[in-house]
Amino acid sequence: MPTYDYTQAGAYFVTMCTEDRVCVLHDPPVADIILDVWESLPARFPTIALGEFVVMPNHVHMIVWLQAHPDAIICQDVPASLIEQKGRDWAVPAPLKINLKPALGDVIAALKSLVFTVYLRWIDAHKVDRQAKFWQRNYFEHVVRDERELRAIRQYIVDNPEQWDMDRDNPNGHSGLPVPCHISHYLSDLKYTMERQ
Repeated sequence: MPTYDYTQAGAYFVTMCTEDRVCVLHDPPVADIILDVWESLPARFPTIALGEFVVMPNHVHMIVWLQAHPDAIICQDVPASLIEQKGRDWAVPAPLKINLKPALGDVIAALKSLVFTVYLRWIDAHKVDRQAKFWQRNYFEHVVRDERELRAIRQYIVDNPEQWDMDRDNPNGHSGLPVPCHISHYLSDLKYTMERQ
């Protein structure tokens, strides 16, 4: 929404896709790096809270909570690097600065950029022929309006892996629906879930 203030406190449903919906995120190092970067974000943005999150073969769904004030910090004990904690052969770089009032775009830009950086370093270290730049430009977002909608979005994210065969992002799927080009397409998939609640 062009006039909306995306620094406002609240829950945001976000979907990031790969360029041309190429299925590269199912590769274990990529999926694990994305998850590690996701979990490290509160070290950069202490006033955010992480909600439901899933990595699909060509897209990622998540709920990001922006907090109203620095006093509302929820996640304080997030390590800057997860390498020691999980025994990974990569590390998420420590933040150079902390942002206590990020816009949603700041959080998503950091996620995309850090995934690229960490994965590129992993590719270089393992001397493998892979492309580290795979994100589609921009992302889809929706301001979560109420508790009922939040429950439906959470359930949609949790159920997404089981629904992959009918997922409209699946290039070999059987949904018969067009590839999403707007967040409203994902939200229309929630309609059945919300009607059942």
